Amino acid sequence: MNRRGALISPVKVYSHTLGCSITGGYVYRGSAVKAARGRYFYGDYCSGTLWSLRVNGGQAVDNRREGHIGSLSSFGQGVNGALYAVSLDGAIYRLS
Repeated sequence: MNRRGALISPVKVYSHTLGCSITGGYVYRGSAVKAARGRYFYGDYCSGTLWSLRVNGGQAVDNRREGHIGSLSSFGQGVNGALYAVSLDGAIYRLS
């Protein structure tokens, strides 16, 4: 039996005028940066821009630029909720 899931609209659409390749991330659940709790962090490989947003009612709200990480390639999350970003330049960054 082939079951298909329901189609869900994106919460945020990202224009290629802002970059070339979305690098998905995580919702920050750590305790070191209280203002970041509950925000979804993502970035762009080409521009290096790091973004965050909140989701409210299925829509992205409060989208903002958070910084720059050149060659951003991945995110990770520590056991304590810490958020890490990885660059192909060899650096690992921690949200703090």
